[in-house]
Amino acid sequence: MRSVEVTVDVAGATGLAPASTAATVHLPERLEEPVTVMFAYPGGGYGRRYFDIAAPGYSQAEHHAAEGLVTVACDHLGVGDSSQPDTFQLGYERLAAANDAAARAILARLSSGAVADGIAPMAIANAVGIGQSMGGCLLTVQQANHRTFDGVGLLGWSGIETNFPARDGSRLRYPMPPRGTDLRPIADEVLGVVAPDPDHFRFCFHWDDEDPALVEADLASYQPYTDVTRGDGTTPWGSATVPACAITMMTPGAVAAEAGLIDVPVLVACGERDVVPDPEAEPAAYPHSPDVRVVVVPGMAHMHNFARSREALWREIEEFALGVKGGQRS
Repeated sequence: MRSVEVTVDVAGATGLAPASTAATVHLPERLEEPVTVMFAYPGGGYGRRYFDIAAPGYSQAEHHAAEGLVTVACDHLGVGDSSQPDTFQLGYERLAAANDAAARAILARLSSGAVADGIAPMAIANAVGIGQSMGGCLLTVQQANHRTFDGVGLLGWSGIETNFPARDGSRLRYPMPPRGTDLRPIADEVLGVVAPDPDHFRFCFHWDDEDPALVEADLASYQPYTDVTRGDGTTPWGSATVPACAITMMTPGAVAAEAGLIDVPVLVACGERDVVPDPEAEPAAYPHSPDVRVVVVPGMAHMHNFARSREALWREIEEFALGVKGGQRS
């Protein structure tokens, strides 16, 4: 697999200046054209390297490259190596617009051979987006507003209501402010304060049989909206920053209106223990999609790429992406 770092100026799409997003283009050793290009968006507290965890057998991008897919892992604005504007200026729509602009620019570079020296122009069969957790929320808005992709995979995200599983089998709901709330005057009351306790994160995010070293490193620094170091050498898959609007995403129907507008194939995939309360109910959230596929992976919690069953999910994603018909995006 060859990996190329790229940066895209998204100031024009967002009205923010400067504003740029960081992405990594992961390419198969041998391209068989036309290719499927898949854009991957991480969840809150994670960056684009979540899709290329540097431990043997943990790189989703490497797995997809072996099947001939081009995977573009992207940092949202306000995440990882992307620009860090005033976090209170980063609403769902602006974040989605930035991701759309970056995806279109990278697709154009791949088509023209401008992505990097030594990479020839390539014919693109289709473009698919996948988003995990917060990435799934923003991908829903992106696809509804911009029609970026021929199909979308929403991983560990509910189009109905996203919430946490509890050890007793119930669901945990926290008093989050709704989408659109001006968070600036209440930041001290809600950012990093209204959240699950560490045991809830452990139960929801990681299955019991996962690699202890990875799990403990991940959980030790998963404290969004604090000054705890994350995204360094011990947690390269993480992001030290999360857009403030992420705290509003776990309110009922946060992006229900946008989910109802999606008219391309949808993959809803989650772990056996995840933030999707009723996976089989999810197709109702996408009434205009011609095909909604639901996958629940056993032995997997919310942070899918740490699970020992992760390859089962990756194969489902590959099957979906390769099967999506091109030409459905605008």
